Amino acid sequence: MAMLSRVPTRDSDDLAVAEPAELSDAWDAFFRAARRATGRAGQASQSALSLAQYHLVRPLGRGETRTVSRLATEAGVAQPTATRMLDHLERAGIVTRTPDASDRRIVLVQLTPDGEEALESKRRLVVRAREQVFADLSAAEQQQAASLLHRLADIVERL
Repeated sequence: MAMLSRVPTRDSDDLAVAEPAELSDAWDAFFRAARRATGRAGQASQSALSLAQYHLVRPLGRGETRTVSRLATEAGVAQPTATRMLDHLERAGIVTRTPDASDRRIVLVQLTPDGEEALESKRRLVVRAREQVFADLSAAEQQQAASLLHRLADIVERL
């Protein structure tokens, strides 16, 4: 692996390149802030769904059905984690799980009417929180952030 230079250099846009320690500190600060914000949102929210649960069941909106393994994959969690989360959500009346008619080893998950309401309520809270973040950025910063976040997601997925 190539060593990063501690001496600031210039990139193709003639901007100073952040030193590795500065970039690492910014990375850590961003993710600490994001975790704290997620924790605050979970404590203050009157939603029936946590943020992790929301990400798990979000594909189920509007009558959609998914397998447990597909939900786990789409949410980026392990299947046993998804199963534990769904156990709780089923007890809370948010989802139902039924064996697939053609293959009983496959379990299909669907939102209940209460689950549809909970999902929509949480979606509105998530949209509002994102709008608050975006409102503090100029139009140019929003474009830069979107581009950089997509690029970082691609890079992190390859790790």
